[in-house]
Amino acid sequence: MLGAITGDIIGSVYERHNIKTKKFTLFSSKCNFTDDSVLTVALADAILNDQDYGEVMKVYHSRYPSAGYGASFNRWAMSKQPGPYNSWGNGSAMRTSPVGYSFDTLEEVLEKSKVFASFTHNHPEGVKGAQATSASIFLARNGATKSEIKTYVTNEFGYNLSRTIDEIRPGYYFDVSCQGSVPQAIAAFLESVNYEDAIRNAISIGGDSDTLACIAGGIAEAFYGGVPTSISDKAMDLIDEKLRSTVTKFYRKYG
Repeated sequence: MLGAITGDIIGSVYERHNIKTKKFTLFSSKCNFTDDSVLTVALADAILNDQDYGEVMKVYHSRYPSAGYGASFNRWAMSKQPGPYNSWGNGSAMRTSPVGYSFDTLEEVLEKSKVFASFTHNHPEGVKGAQATSASIFLARNGATKSEIKTYVTNEFGYNLSRTIDEIRPGYYFDVSCQGSVPQAIAAFLESVNYEDAIRNAISIGGDSDTLACIAGGIAEAFYGGVPTSISDKAMDLIDEKLRSTVTKFYRKYG
């Protein structure tokens, strides 16, 4: 989960100011957490305390109203609307990393990621993006190879993971759909040599940089056995005490 939050924070600078290179300062003075981190921690909170995730998201939205949510989510969070709004956006995938750590079987991970996505993102593509991300994290933390993760995601979800980052980068543009960002984020992880490299790969293609790095970072953390302390310490310093407390509690329970 911290891998996802860290990716979000690093990528926040480049979401509206895309770059097409891996050579950039990892943390700048403008780095900050966004809705990706807020809703990721909200999910961890809901899982830890066995609470209704929809209600928890609305609480977190009111606590962090300027975190950069999408317009549809803003309307949902501020309304009395109890049901989802059929979104296929990548918000379901950006916030799902806690699921990959909280359950003991792949079947549970697939089921729970669908449930948590569907509070808002009940469109098949929204569900698929969350499931593919959660499953990748689960497989990675349980020792699957990159080849095994790639094969599973390709066969189970139909994502095209054959293109390299160098092939994706030139023509890639800002795309907030799951189908237009989750495969690219997974590819950024698959081509990486370590956690930091996964983040640099994800941001270097442009597009929705904080979310791409959030998704890739969540998987990379699980695969590489954590986030380097020199990086994670900076990220933890950039989230507030309430978020930091929930992150700490989550790791105490789920490692």
